[in-house]
Amino acid sequence: MDEEFGPAALAIVGGDAEGLRAQLAADAELATRRSSVGHPTLLQLVACEAGQLPNPIETARVLIDAGAVLEPPLVAAAGCGSSKVVDVLLDCGADIDFGIDTGIAPECPWTPLDEAIYWCQNDVAARLLARGARVRALSTAAGLGDVFAMDAFFEENMPTADAGPIGSPFSDTVPPELANDRQSILDHAFVMAVNAGQPATAVALLARGAEVNAKPPGYHWRGTALHAACWRGDRDLVRWLLDAGADPTIRDGLADSDALGWARHHGHDHLLDLFSSPG
Repeated sequence: MDEEFGPAALAIVGGDAEGLRAQLAADAELATRRSSVGHPTLLQLVACEAGQLPNPIETARVLIDAGAVLEPPLVAAAGCGSSKVVDVLLDCGADIDFGIDTGIAPECPWTPLDEAIYWCQNDVAARLLARGARVRALSTAAGLGDVFAMDAFFEENMPTADAGPIGSPFSDTVPPELANDRQSILDHAFVMAVNAGQPATAVALLARGAEVNAKPPGYHWRGTALHAACWRGDRDLVRWLLDAGADPTIRDGLADSDALGWARHHGHDHLLDLFSSPG
């Protein structure tokens, strides 16, 4: 963060709530001011780094009491798996369905639930859902593993207009012409289901026309469902995808690696035999 935030940030890192209060008393705008580098606000620092901080809940409350904006840190906390910070922000009035305009589709912004699902924070996603978060798109339902919620986004076995658009925290991965393309929406949801370890929705989407070897828009690693399953180390999903015709030679657009390379890179040696040629 910018130098002016240094003493307050050090108080947060040290778990010094009283020291943080003193900094805010000296400069009340620190709670709402944005940094040009690193974490954009002090509350977002707490949201993203909660697992490494000695006193994240009290320091979060100090910043909230000082007027810190709640919603962008809520999205950040959801993606970082900071469940206790998520609860504090919601308890203090954060809009659970607040969305960030990522530049893809202003009419369908990126929500805390979307962020949690994208980064495979399934426990936080379940918590947000229990507290009333809206399932905004087909990919959201797919990542939650909710076949029944997913059904609401289909009509005559095709995705409805409400199934999209494709959202992503990486706007450069979604060409405008594909954001509302129905096949791309279907393929994006399929990869989301696999990435989140949700076989029920993955199976249902493949049956409804998702392409097993698609590299859909919306993912920063620009790969297939098989890449995602190998990253997870999910032997059952990898086997199922290969049986369904997944091509293990396809390379992703980030590391230029095939699925076997992903399995090796992430230390999932228990997957390697699945890629061995028979006989």
